[in-house]
Amino acid sequence: MVLAPVVAAASGTAPVSLARLTDSATTTASFATDTLDPPTSLSAIGGSSVALSWTATVDAYASGYDVLRGTASGGPYSVVGSAAPRSTTSTSDAAASNGTYYYVLRSVFQSWTSATSNQASATVTLTSSTGFHVCTAASNAADTGGDGDGYQTTPGNACAADGAVATDTNTGTNTSTICTDAGKDRHRWWDFGLGVPATVTSVNGIEVQLVALKANNGSNAQICAQLSWDGGTTWTATQSSAALTTTSATYSLGGSADTWGRTWSGSNFSNANFRIRIIDVSDKANQDVKLDSLSVQVTYSP
Repeated sequence: MVLAPVVAAASGTAPVSLARLTDSATTTASFATDTLDPPTSLSAIGGSSVALSWTATVDAYASGYDVLRGTASGGPYSVVGSAAPRSTTSTSDAAASNGTYYYVLRSVFQSWTSATSNQASATVTLTSSTGFHVCTAASNAADTGGDGDGYQTTPGNACAADGAVATDTNTGTNTSTICTDAGKDRHRWWDFGLGVPATVTSVNGIEVQLVALKANNGSNAQICAQLSWDGGTTWTATQSSAALTTTSATYSLGGSADTWGRTWSGSNFSNANFRIRIIDVSDKANQDVKLDSLSVQVTYSP
C-alpha cells in the first residue's frame, strides 16, 4: 500500500489528500455443478399388485424416489408413491382395477428431482372371492358306496353352522382309511348359490370348510371331499381333513390358490353343475361321524 502526503489547501478550506491506496490481494472462486441421476434398470412384475425393482441412483446424497404410474406407454404419469432411503431398490403398487400400467421412477433430494428412469410395465389382475356359502338343506343325497345311505340322519343339518349335526352312523362296510375305497359311505350336497359369473375364465382356488367331529369310540377317522363341475357325473381327486376329534372343530380342504387339479370356468359353479361329495373313512367300521357345517368359497379373477 502506498500513502501520498496531504497538500495544504487555500485558507478556510479543508486540506486535500492526495493519498493513493493500492491492494494487490486477489480471491478466486470456483463452482461445481451436478445432475441428480435417476435410478436405472427399472422392472415390473404384475399380478394382484405390481412389484417394482431397480438399481439405486449413483448419487449418494439422494434421499429416495418418487414412483410414477400411467395408463399409457410414455405417460402422462402421476406420482402414486415414494420409496426411501436412497439404498431402497424395490417397492410395490396396488392399482385399483384390472389393466396394464406403466411406471417410471425419479430420484429426489430436497425439492430437487431427477429426470425419469426407463419405463417398465405390468398387468394387474385383481382377484375376487365369493366368501363362504353353505348348501341348501334339501339339496343333498346319499351316493353309492359303503352302506349306500351316506349321512342317514338329518343330512340337511350340514347346511348351517348352528350346532345341529348331520350324522353318518358308521363309515361304511370295512376298516379302510382310503378315501376312494368303494366300501366307504358317501354323500353329496349342492345348491351353494356361489354366484360366480359365467364369464369367468380364471379360477384361482376353491376352499371347502367343514365343521365336524367323531363319536368317542376309539377309532381314527377323517373326512374326504371331492368336487364335481357337471352335476355329479365327474369328480376331482379327493382331499382329506386332519384326523377328527371328539370335539367339534373346523377343517379346511383346498384353498385360495388350489384348483383341485383342474381348470375351472365360471359356469362350473352354477347350482345345476357344482357338487361336493363327502366321504367318511375310519379304521373302525361302526365309527359315527357328525357334520355340523359344509361350506365352500371360490377365488377367481374377473
